[in-house]
Amino acid sequence: MRFPLLCIAAVALSGCISEKRVARAHAQADLGVAYLKEKNPEGAVFALREAVKLDPRNWHAHNALAMAYVAKGSPELAEAQFKIGLRLNPGEGELLLNYGAFLVKAGRSADAVPILERALADLDYRNPSMVLSNLSRAHLDAKQPDRALLRADEALRRVPKMCPARFHRGLANEALGKTDAALRDYAVLAEDCPSEALGGWLRTGCILAGLGDYSGADAALRHVTDAALDTPMADEARSCLQSAGG
Repeated sequence: MRFPLLCIAAVALSGCISEKRVARAHAQADLGVAYLKEKNPEGAVFALREAVKLDPRNWHAHNALAMAYVAKGSPELAEAQFKIGLRLNPGEGELLLNYGAFLVKAGRSADAVPILERALADLDYRNPSMVLSNLSRAHLDAKQPDRALLRADEALRRVPKMCPARFHRGLANEALGKTDAALRDYAVLAEDCPSEALGGWLRTGCILAGLGDYSGADAALRHVTDAALDTPMADEARSCLQSAGG
């Protein structure tokens, strides 16, 4: 009676599962991703947990489940899934990018940089510009504006209208004391990405306020106070205006 049990254990350890079970896991993973796109993290978690149960070696399902946990506000569970996925496929650019971006948003730039550098090493990954943009953000948070500028430049060479990279380059130029270059970046951001330009308007207004250009600062910061209303960004805009004597 012991031999069948040993055989079952050996199959489980080797990761051998039936084609039918793999297909079911893929279907559940696709369903979970669809729920994510519909902004239904609860449904996504339910479907994706079933996917990884059916096929524990499906790195894509672990990656999607991590993103679902992020959307659900469960960062510890998300990171655990990212790490499982990376144990299964340590060089996958998509997974490394998502984990690196997660770390950047969590304020863990020192941890994010090597993860994102590994993502760049995946030459088959089709979105290196997004990796570079996140690297730029990580270097900014780590008080390394020179490195942030280099990475933002690389991202924009690949995708000239990449809005986050443009904003990051403006921040890097500003941190390096290149005020004119920063203002140009923020102006391009406002033209190319009007729906994502509030941060650029804020920084433009604060720079102009610091230079004593109250009318210019007021015009720029009004974009922020009108759109952001009672938010920390609007509070910062009003603070910059006050510092200029407005």
